[in-house]
Amino acid sequence: MAILSSYSVAIVIKYINQLSMGSRMARTKSFNESEALESAMLLFWQKGYAATSMRELEQITGLKLTSIYNTFGNKRELFQKVLEYYLQTTLVRFIESLASEKTTRAALNAVLKEVIHLHYNKSHPGGCLIVLSLLESDQHDAKTIKTLNSALHQLQKSITQRLEEGQMKGEIGPEKNCQVLGNHVIALITGMITMAKAGFSRKELEKLINSSTDMFFQ
Repeated sequence: MAILSSYSVAIVIKYINQLSMGSRMARTKSFNESEALESAMLLFWQKGYAATSMRELEQITGLKLTSIYNTFGNKRELFQKVLEYYLQTTLVRFIESLASEKTTRAALNAVLKEVIHLHYNKSHPGGCLIVLSLLESDQHDAKTIKTLNSALHQLQKSITQRLEEGQMKGEIGPEKNCQVLGNHVIALITGMITMAKAGFSRKELEKLINSSTDMFFQ
């Protein structure tokens, strides 16, 4: 893996800062809040917001209902904190993979392969919490929808910036529209997540990545 450039570091930090709501829990607790958020995240990720009950959240986190409310708030507030945690610990890997490669082609290949890593990681339920939550957006309030939308928009912006950097270096033809290409990559990411959930094989997704990156650099 290449050493991150100052540009790469900047976009990673900016991404984390923009997508995190900046919530911090200052009070000392008798339990690990990150572990509780991790457990809640995996449950929401597996079942979806509507199908997840507070009783199940009690069981999965090992916390009493009063502790959940006192620390994280109600179910909707807990889900918001789970999204922020997911962005900072899981989705940011897309930005890190995008930023860590020397060439634009390698960067696009890496960010698309992150979909495969995310889905086939045995410690994850499969798919992507952001994309799956967007598909049930009618169940969320305005704040949550804003966070979900912002995640994809910020990812698209970072991809487009990486493409523009590659275009300036001559890696991408001047006739290419980097904004359109960035949208194409986002469509590939979300489409691949859906395909993976539908049972398409790792090999099929890898072929799709290779053919897509070939098309970008024709």
